[in-house]
Amino acid sequence: MPAPAPSSTTTPPPAQGAGLDVRSETDIVTLSLISHTNAGKTTLARTLLRSDIGEVRDAPHVTLFNESYTLLNDSGSLLRLWDTPGFGDSARLLKRLKRERNPVLWFLSQTWDRITDKPLWCSQQALKNVREEADVVLYLVNAAEPPDAATYIAFEMEILSWVSKPVVVLLNQTGQPQAPEVEAGEIEAWRAHLAQYGFVREVLALDAFARCWVQEDRLMHVLAPLMEGSRIATFQHIKKAWHQRNIETFRSSARLLSEQLTAALMDGIEVRSETLLERIGWQREELNREYNDGRQKLASQLADRVEHTTNKLIESHGLSGAAEKELSQVARDHFHLPQGVNESIWGVLGSFAGGAMGGLIADLKLGGLTFGGGALIGGLTAGVGAYALIRSYNLVRGNDHRLRWSREHFREQVKLALLTYLAISHYGRGRGDWKESSQPQHWNDTAEAVLDAHADAIDLLWKNGVQKDTAPEMLYRQSRHLMTDSLTMLLQRLYPELGEEVFS
Repeated sequence: MPAPAPSSTTTPPPAQGAGLDVRSETDIVTLSLISHTNAGKTTLARTLLRSDIGEVRDAPHVTLFNESYTLLNDSGSLLRLWDTPGFGDSARLLKRLKRERNPVLWFLSQTWDRITDKPLWCSQQALKNVREEADVVLYLVNAAEPPDAATYIAFEMEILSWVSKPVVVLLNQTGQPQAPEVEAGEIEAWRAHLAQYGFVREVLALDAFARCWVQEDRLMHVLAPLMEGSRIATFQHIKKAWHQRNIETFRSSARLLSEQLTAALMDGIEVRSETLLERIGWQREELNREYNDGRQKLASQLADRVEHTTNKLIESHGLSGAAEKELSQVARDHFHLPQGVNESIWGVLGSFAGGAMGGLIADLKLGGLTFGGGALIGGLTAGVGAYALIRSYNLVRGNDHRLRWSREHFREQVKLALLTYLAISHYGRGRGDWKESSQPQHWNDTAEAVLDAHADAIDLLWKNGVQKDTAPEMLYRQSRHLMTDSLTMLLQRLYPELGEEVFS
């Protein structure tokens, strides 16, 4: 969506009705998002706003005018975000400013030509906004390059020093989420590089493509002490409302994933017992077909449930798109024939960090042809007995003669739930519609550690699930407790700086 045309040479009419707001200015906190051109400001704004605003292209000076958006409006307290044009030729701009007795006033009094001198035009719009609107400046940097390689930063820091506003530096374009120690090292390198600028109050990682809500809460925590006067109370209200919105989404995610796990525990297909002849390998074709049908039904039910839960999680996180859109192409490319399925469910689940969700669901949709590492047709032609067959495909038969998911398989379902949550909760709106992508290995390792820490609870939940006549309400309560605790531990291990209060 292209930026709206300006009503003057300064700024266009404020977006989202901000110009019609009649509340007291003391009830409004304003953040100005600024950076060197083409650093990803509008992409980050989309992620924070949970809305597709502005225009995003890989080109300099896409945003030409200061544009105002409402980040949060709660009970009369409004958090406003300005998306500004990027700084252009910072070195030339600084040289001009240094020639003047009052550099900023001189610079703002000039009328630049946005056609013939776009870098200076954009810089002028950004600087005017910071000086006239901002309570705090959010300065975005491209963290894909080391601090000392971004030579423009020194020029822009000096320019910002003249407007006397507190600055929080945000590291963007950091790539995939990194292990805590790696991210901490990168942040510390930028802090050391910017330590000479006293107006830079903090450096945080907040990637437009891979941020998580706990990082947004960290930003709110950092902003709070930078407020002055009446803004202090207003921002405290905003901070609380922002956190409450995020924690409600977290709890909703735990509920959705708990429902998925509870239903998997309740799943079961009635099968008859083996006769003596069938047990020793005779006349078992009919029983094998019965077990195969049961296995396929369970797989199909699980696939539908995973797909439904994933789509609900996407929606609850303010994203667009759906998991099911990926399935048909995955199936056509990799699962059109049984012979084409070459990964076991263990491989699929274990490589979810490589973006295999679509493959898993497609596999299940087609009957879970690879459960246990061997195609079903291979198991049948090899003359495997019915009981051996269901053990090979991660099923167990309880005393009630129902086929159910095995203990090991259920553990992998819990792991899948954790990894699914991480993938969606870190997906920035700036990336567009939900789409599977490669995920970092340390997520998989951390999820394994969380599963190990909750091994007894997972085992107890599974045992209760396979018990005859277990009340679904009890299973759901146990599952909800397990999922909430596991997701909390997962995020705390990925973000060690978090305290328990974040999840309250």
